[in-house]
Amino acid sequence: MHILEQIKELIAPEALERKYYIVDVTYKREGKNFVLRILADKEGGITMDECAEFNNAIGELLDKKGVIEDKYTIEVSSPGLDRRLVKDGDFVWAMDKRVKITTYAPLDGKSAFSGRLLGLGKDTVVIGEDAASTEIPREKIASAKVDEIASVALQPRNDDRKVKHEQ
Repeated sequence: MHILEQIKELIAPEALERKYYIVDVTYKREGKNFVLRILADKEGGITMDECAEFNNAIGELLDKKGVIEDKYTIEVSSPGLDRRLVKDGDFVWAMDKRVKITTYAPLDGKSAFSGRLLGLGKDTVVIGEDAASTEIPREKIASAKVDEIASVALQPRNDDRKVKHEQ
């Protein structure tokens, strides 16, 4: 099993116990050391103190299990307002929020779309304004994010300051 999969498997029960969901996990070399970045969230938003507590719990768990042999740093943070929408859960979280979507190739002459996320199907997402809506095939989406400016007015979220755990 790849180290990233082992990490995800180990932290999942800790996240579930705290009613957090993991948005993304990356583990990569930066300079001489490795960085484990975990983006976590929960209904209503995750606080900086909750990120710090989760960071410490994950650090202890990983140290105890000995999964990571390299020197590394853990960074746990909120995905912030401009979080990428990739998985079904990301789109469900963003439902009824304003989003910006770009496509790999133009659809009906456009490759940039914005509007309220209205629907999510197996192979499509639907965004719209007022009575007009656009259905976008998921495989055509190059990038999807919550519209930062509009989202601030709709639902204030926590910032994405990082809390670090050194090993």
